[in-house]
Amino acid sequence: MKKFKITFLMIVMALWCSATISYSEIAKEGSGDYLTGKSGTFEVLKLGKNRFQMNWDVAGVFVEAPENSPLVNASYHSIGTLHALDGKTKSTGGIVFTRPNGDQIFGTFISTGVLRGPITSAVVEFTSGTGECTGIEGKMEAAPRPKVKSSTKGGWQAIGIGTVTWKIP
Repeated sequence: MKKFKITFLMIVMALWCSATISYSEIAKEGSGDYLTGKSGTFEVLKLGKNRFQMNWDVAGVFVEAPENSPLVNASYHSIGTLHALDGKTKSTGGIVFTRPNGDQIFGTFISTGVLRGPITSAVVEFTSGTGECTGIEGKMEAAPRPKVKSSTKGGWQAIGIGTVTWKIP
């Protein structure tokens, strides 16, 4: 009987701890570093010498995000376009983040860079959200990322790193 009581107490404690962790409230405001893993596909339209248009479609997941941020364990989907002219690139697109509870955060993406070189600037601006993220404001700023060799033909994989700030009314 004593073993049963101890086992029962341990199960109750484990359930209580897991419930408080999995249902912790998101912070209404904050900032910090993030790490994502992502993969995607692209289609290129050559427009003569030193110029092309590329459309991309990316899916990813947050591996690390600030504690209690709305991006903890979130996935995302982004589509956009990149225009290259004389060795310089500019990219714009849209992005949807989906939280584990189904709430979504919507945003826009803008980046600039050098062809076959680093992205010099990449920013996602949060434009709106649903559920607990209604009215969210903030942004994600990407840092230079390490190169990753693609494991599939016609696609690519990458690591995303940077900082995020957010504020929810």
